[in-house]
Amino acid sequence: MKKRIFYVLMYTVFIAVISALITTAWFHAFVLNQTSEAGPQVLRSLSAEKQDKSPIADGDDIVEIFSYGCHFCEMNERNVAELKKRMPAGKKFIRLHLSLDSQAGLARYAPVFATLEAMGIESTYRQSAYNAVIKDKIDLGDPAKLDAWLEKNKINVAEYHKVSQSKEVKDRLDYMTRVTQYYNINATPTFIINKKWIAIQDRDFPAFADKLLSIMETGKAPE
Repeated sequence: MKKRIFYVLMYTVFIAVISALITTAWFHAFVLNQTSEAGPQVLRSLSAEKQDKSPIADGDDIVEIFSYGCHFCEMNERNVAELKKRMPAGKKFIRLHLSLDSQAGLARYAPVFATLEAMGIESTYRQSAYNAVIKDKIDLGDPAKLDAWLEKNKINVAEYHKVSQSKEVKDRLDYMTRVTQYYNINATPTFIINKKWIAIQDRDFPAFADKLLSIMETGKAPE
């Protein structure tokens, strides 16, 4: 009996390791190695006119569009934290959740992000939200499942729902939706630099951070 349990555990671990390796290989093969000819453009820019009409607030020099359902966003948490530390004085790094009018797909969790942010606890529970959606396959867009997750994390359910209906949260959702749609964001993570440049990761960190900072400081695409 013990041997059977041991073999089952070993098999489970083996499958988990293989799945992780396949995911990482896919990321490097189809995301990091993208080119404008073979897939989505890894760097594009807005015209001066569109840049001037951008819905992004003044001073937001690098904006990351991410999602709780994005495995690559979760993988990059430490890298993004290091990028934020490297931001020059006076420059800002802002994180927004992908948001759409339909709140479908990866945008489904935008209300959770906006509410937790308004409560001042988003960064504290971000990893738990990632784990719930990506690893545990919990749909945080489902009210009942969301409540169970809130209770598990000892977040006041009544307070959460009260805040979720506030003007602050509704304004935040509207803002994130306008940014997502204006920049035609259809993949995460995506980075918007100086309101003009839209970059998809095409290399490992910290080289990708170097690229973003170079674009921000020079206003030009790297050669």
